[in-house]
Amino acid sequence: MNLPVAYKTNQPKKLRQLMKEKDCIICPGVFDGISAHIANAAGFDALYLAGSGASGSVIGEPDLSVITGTELADTARMIVNVCDAPVIADADTGFGGPLNVARTVALYEAAGVAGCHIEDQTFPKRCGQLAGKDVVDLETYLERIVAAVKAKQNPDFLIIARTDARNATKFGGENAGEEAFEEGVKRLKAALDAGADMAFMESPRTKDEAERLVKALAPHPCMINVLPNGLTGNYTTEDCKRLGFKLAIYPCTGFIPAAIAMEKSYAALRDKGTDLDHCDGWQIKDFFERVGLKASWNFDREVAEKTRSDINPKKYEEMQGHDLI
Repeated sequence: MNLPVAYKTNQPKKLRQLMKEKDCIICPGVFDGISAHIANAAGFDALYLAGSGASGSVIGEPDLSVITGTELADTARMIVNVCDAPVIADADTGFGGPLNVARTVALYEAAGVAGCHIEDQTFPKRCGQLAGKDVVDLETYLERIVAAVKAKQNPDFLIIARTDARNATKFGGENAGEEAFEEGVKRLKAALDAGADMAFMESPRTKDEAERLVKALAPHPCMINVLPNGLTGNYTTEDCKRLGFKLAIYPCTGFIPAAIAMEKSYAALRDKGTDLDHCDGWQIKDFFERVGLKASWNFDREVAEKTRSDINPKKYEEMQGHDLI
């Protein structure tokens, strides 16, 4: 049985404490209730609501700035409800100007999210791994960060400043080099001075760049984004720790393997007439157990037991007129 967000412990404070205790916090991507349950049960310290996965799962669209802030906040609320671990969420560009950014932060805080990242892409934005993206001017970007910092009500809520300058069209896109990297560092330094709590450069191209990034922004913590066969490189969790990152998100850990598994199972049913080989002996109950069946049944049983033992409905059923008045 999942507690409503309002009754969760202070998740931003929990994340801040983890940052003090851990060299590098590993955050696998979640995107719906199933992935949230399974990742939470796996025992990770924190989870990451991936905008790319949520866009595909919640609205059936690729990550091209189609999903809205309210849709992401609603998804975040549901994920926080089912998780013990604090959740960090993708907030894209903040979904507009300073007022929109402020509302996004308010919605995320109300959803129980522990922190979010806000980026400097132009609108409509696109997944940071795709070609053709670009970034706004520095002042506009800093307005987004200042708006986010000013809007948050919980001082522990983590504002993560993201820049996509490293691979932006105006700095060379896929062929961008040192100028783009330095522009990214410049923007993150400014964002940290504007009050951001953590820095996030989308896709430093090499381990050398990653090390230089962490060193350039010290003592402020940095986050890295690791996608399979992506622009950053296939870094292990130990690589991220060794490079000095405080947070490492793996957005695709859930939805890419899930999509592959579904393609195989649907194809088997179409071509062979059965999906049995892809169910690994599971029954429907095995699935329900992964999404909280035991806790739900326990809650029902405890309510019934308390009703019978503490209130004793039979006592009231047997009452006569002289007992009532």
